[in-house]
Amino acid sequence: MATVGGSDDNEWQKLPPDQKVQHKAWKARMTGYEECIKLFRAQPSDQSPEFNKYVNLMKKFVIDSNENAREKALDAVFAFVEEANVAGKVVNDVASGLIAKCLNSRSKMRERGFEILLMYIEIEKQIEIEDELVKGLENKQPKIVQACLEILRKGLSVFGSKILPIKPFLKQVIPLLDDRDKTVRDESKLLLVEVYKWIGKQTLTPMIQNVKPIQMQELQTEFEKLDLNGADKPRQTRFLRSQQDLKERIEGTAAASSIVVDDTNIEMQEDLDPFEMIEPVNILERLSKDFFEKLESKQWKDRKEVLDDLLTLLTQNPKPKPDSDYSELVKVLKKIITKDSNITVVLVAGKCLTALAKGLRKAFKNYALGTIDVCLDRCREKKTNILEVFREACEAAYPATNLEQLSEIAVVLLAHKTPIVRQSTHQFFTKCFSMATQATLSKKILKIYLVSLIKNTGEADQSVRESAFECLGMLWKCLGEKHILPNLADMDELKLNKIKEYAEKSVLLNLRGEPRSTAPVSMINGASSSPVSPIIIIKQKPTNIQVTVDKHDEEPTQSKPSVVIKKKPIVVIAKPPTPPPPASPTKNELLEDKKKEARPPKTAASITTTAPRVASSRSKPTVANTSTSNIKLTLPKARPATAPPTKSTLSPPTITTTNTQRLVPIVQTSTTKIRAKPPVSTNRRSSFGSTLSSSTSNLQRQSTSTNGSTSSLSSTNTQTSIPCTRPETPTSSTTMKILRSVSNDVISSPNPSTNNGKSRIPIRAIPISSIVKKSLT
Repeated sequence: MATVGGSDDNEWQKLPPDQKVQHKAWKARMTGYEECIKLFRAQPSDQSPEFNKYVNLMKKFVIDSNENAREKALDAVFAFVEEANVAGKVVNDVASGLIAKCLNSRSKMRERGFEILLMYIEIEKQIEIEDELVKGLENKQPKIVQACLEILRKGLSVFGSKILPIKPFLKQVIPLLDDRDKTVRDESKLLLVEVYKWIGKQTLTPMIQNVKPIQMQELQTEFEKLDLNGADKPRQTRFLRSQQDLKERIEGTAAASSIVVDDTNIEMQEDLDPFEMIEPVNILERLSKDFFEKLESKQWKDRKEVLDDLLTLLTQNPKPKPDSDYSELVKVLKKIITKDSNITVVLVAGKCLTALAKGLRKAFKNYALGTIDVCLDRCREKKTNILEVFREACEAAYPATNLEQLSEIAVVLLAHKTPIVRQSTHQFFTKCFSMATQATLSKKILKIYLVSLIKNTGEADQSVRESAFECLGMLWKCLGEKHILPNLADMDELKLNKIKEYAEKSVLLNLRGEPRSTAPVSMINGASSSPVSPIIIIKQKPTNIQVTVDKHDEEPTQSKPSVVIKKKPIVVIAKPPTPPPPASPTKNELLEDKKKEARPPKTAASITTTAPRVASSRSKPTVANTSTSNIKLTLPKARPATAPPTKSTLSPPTITTTNTQRLVPIVQTSTTKIRAKPPVSTNRRSSFGSTLSSSTSNLQRQSTSTNGSTSSLSSTNTQTSIPCTRPETPTSSTTMKILRSVSNDVISSPNPSTNNGKSRIPIRAIPISSIVKKSLT
């Protein structure tokens, strides 16, 4: 046998590669696979006839019984698929063999199998690959199921939902969330997250609503982590053979690569309609047998119950079967909206019509006009929630009709007697006009709407007028000035400005209700100019601004900063001199005033001049002459001094002040002249002076502490030669008046007969509030 084996070795080595790969010996086959790789790479063209010899052998390559030989065979298959034009003829056989024999094998072989399947997608055999992968999801081996899910996820991630459609595999993936194998459950979750990136939550959520709450919570958590406007935004990173020019353009223009890729994805998502992935359901067959009977019940709870069941059924099955007859159902719902007295039942019926119109889309055309007419007429209710429900129902029914068909009911509704109905009609047609074009809104139909809208701009109700202006502004934005302005020739300028204002704010929408975007068209169509055109626009704006600035004179541009610079120091310099007036007394006058104030009194009678200043002494109250500035602090709302005090105020019998003199409290003992005291009574005069200073200081201290409140002070005994060191308590003895001289008033003592050197000096404190009142009067 050894000799035979040796002779066999010599024989297969002489065989060509196409025969070696069919040899019984695995070493011979493995050698043949290696030679095939070199052969396939060396072909000058993908149309080479050498590839035709191996077309029917590819399905045997991927199912080789020996794993070592199969590993080399997969390399040869990858080279064949990448280089040969005829590789697509055996895509089903190669894909099924890979799924059955390679996806559950060693990791290197598994990865090569992924590359072969993705290469088949690149040569535009994605439909066949997707069908085989969906079949692989039913395999009993968890490794194969997990590998099929992973290939679908990777293919969707790199090629996008336009190249690898989601609809064929989505229904088979959702049940795998409950698979007993953890790897299958995890991979199916990752695939649904990738699907969510491409079709969004609004489309995916109704399909996975029957998932267990725990799994739904896990999915929602993963969905919330995604940043679809940033790093997690889906992008196509691998391209078909027919898209290689786009790939080279993106790689060649690195600065504009992200812009082009994003615009390409936008175009792809517009071509993808997630609603088409939902299976239609016959809603009428699932209604209860007594559905129509309960709708005629007199109990509003019965009517609401069956309507809630219908709404739940439409929510769970968002795509009703389009070829069913819904005329009876729509008729009953419209009757409830029109005549039912219970507003709760009416709202549920409106929601049912909305869900039915959204699900049927174009198939709702036979019921659209009647639905819009009934819902807009019911908008006479002023509650916001009611208006929103019926407005949504009208917008859901509009795609099934057109503006030409709506023109008949529009004339009636725009002339409705209820203002809120006209306002709601304006708002509905504003939304319709935002999705219109010149092709869908001809001049003939436009005039029908313009007559009613122009008439409503002169209505008494402000909300009707504003909504009419908004509707006309949308028409202006949609069709342009040249189509609208000739019909507004008789309109005054104020109304025209209002329409133009709304036209500037208006946003045009596509048929899906999303804002229109013309940027992707210009970016994609222009191959070489697309990365340059946005840069040119950005540069032109600042140049235009510079040109307009240069046209003006240079003087105003230079004067503006100079004015600003000058104003700042002027403000700073002007502030400090404002508080003191520039005209002030001279130095000689100020020195004379100081000399006059510093002169000490020669006799006891001289104490009647001015009120003494309170000295700040903690141990003893002492006598000190006060100035008008210190008194001003304790007397609020004092008049400003305009002239210094005169000498006339120093006369002994009477004290008079001028009108311009500051308000100063004055103490006077008597209107009669005080007799001169003998020399022996010097101590008494000193005690008299100290006593007076003590009483005056007490008066001043209490008036400042109480902020002008009424207080009384009593002087110490005048016969004592040493002044009292502790404050005396107020007594009820006669007190001296303290008045503020405003005009030439004479202040005299109430008891002139008792005024002598030995008696106590009566002092009474008058409240400052009464002094101010008297001064004002």
